[in-house]
Amino acid sequence: MMNNSPATEITDSKNHYSVPADHATPSCLDSHFQMQLSSSGAIPFDQWMHDCLYHPQWGYYLKGAQRVGRNGDFFTSVSVGKCFGMLLAHRLAKFAQHSANKANFSLIELGANTGQLACDILDTLRESFPNIYQQTTYTIAEHLPKMQKTQRQTLTKHLSKIEWITSLNSLSTPKPFGAILSNELIDAFPVKLITRKDNCWEELLVEQKNDAFTLNPHPIDSPELLTFIKSLPELPQGYTTEYRPSIKQFTQECAAALDQGLILTIDYGYTHSDYYARERKAGTFHTFHNHKASEHPLKLLGQQDITAHVDFSQLASAMIESNFTPSYFDTQARYLTQHAEDWFHSIENSGTPPPFKLIRQFQTLTHPTMMGTQFSVLECIKNAPPEAEILSKLEL
Repeated sequence: MMNNSPATEITDSKNHYSVPADHATPSCLDSHFQMQLSSSGAIPFDQWMHDCLYHPQWGYYLKGAQRVGRNGDFFTSVSVGKCFGMLLAHRLAKFAQHSANKANFSLIELGANTGQLACDILDTLRESFPNIYQQTTYTIAEHLPKMQKTQRQTLTKHLSKIEWITSLNSLSTPKPFGAILSNELIDAFPVKLITRKDNCWEELLVEQKNDAFTLNPHPIDSPELLTFIKSLPELPQGYTTEYRPSIKQFTQECAAALDQGLILTIDYGYTHSDYYARERKAGTFHTFHNHKASEHPLKLLGQQDITAHVDFSQLASAMIESNFTPSYFDTQARYLTQHAEDWFHSIENSGTPPPFKLIRQFQTLTHPTMMGTQFSVLECIKNAPPEAEILSKLEL
């Protein structure tokens, strides 16, 4: 998908990526990009994606709670109900029990949205693991004041346990022991788009031609992207895919924020060999609006989600470079089932009717045709105590 000549407009079997700049209701982002393009001529797609999602005035993530749920653009595991956070709390409590410093366990959540996952985790810790709850501090990294306000409202009953920071970099000192948690965060990290044409790879850049935003191929000049291309197998002409350039910086920030502990990442994604399989000719890139998926990144600017799956091999390799050890990788179904064992035993031994609402939530989260195989879980540890539970070894 790339080359300068007559504005090559990107198409696939269903969609056409050339979209009028004033499509639907013109937004401030339209004008923002038109001004950038008038001066620069072309914008890398990761910059376009970043501004569409994270622009401080007009970005999609300013929609906050409106993005998720029945009236939003998509569902998450958190929006299914409290079962997801409850089971993550069981996992985190087990890990916290191995802390050398029993007085302090730090949880850091990235991409906390409304704060509902934090609330579900803290509710469970307080009810089922009161000692862990007492030693836990919960840090939310959130730079948007609007979202911080929403999170405070959600977490009213746990405010004494919570601190807010604008980013991992704003921590004054690293946490001695704890866990960094993210759920459906990395799929929203901006990606570069590349395409194979005339037996070479080119990068797709956003341009404006005849009052339309278009994606057009250009020669690659990024050393990082050129290095990445060498890792790809032989792929057919027209093959288009993504590369996420911010992963290394992310893992370095995690390493600087935590002296000892666990990184828990839950997201859409594949290992490298599956991600760049020959049959995945259009990559994994999608947009979401009103629960409808499409491949139109150049319209509804700031009004739709833009996402691409995670290359978990890339993430695990970057974690290793940042002194973490990948210790677990599997589907959400297997991960949650493993950590539900104690919960199931407590239900069997309680002598009370099973909590059918929670069990239905568990089925939704783990069923292979629902969320069970849509998401994968990667755990990485740093300087973990010898007795800490390492679930399995990840083969890269």
